[in-house]
Amino acid sequence: MISALNNKPISTIKFGDNKQTTKPSSDKTLSGVPLRGTKRLNYSPVTIGALNGVCWFGVGMLLDKLSAKLFKSKLNTKLSLALQGAFGLFMGYQAYKVAKNENKSA
Repeated sequence: MISALNNKPISTIKFGDNKQTTKPSSDKTLSGVPLRGTKRLNYSPVTIGALNGVCWFGVGMLLDKLSAKLFKSKLNTKLSLALQGAFGLFMGYQAYKVAKNENKSA
């Protein structure tokens, strides 16, 4: 195949030095977020799971109340507590498992 640039075949056109450079990293990060063992995330897996579950529960309850006011509907508090509690427990358990696995690898 001939390119319009200097009538050279495409396979012989070079851009830059074609060297792959890798940046060595001294700290353990996963997409920019420090893993366990660093000062920022030095909590036990149980604490991380509990905090995560409580936060999911709180945000869910807040969004339920906000949507009830926005749409002027009656909020079923018992149902909302049950659903958000179950969702908070599940998400807290997932965060606990992730933190426990990071603890093993760190």
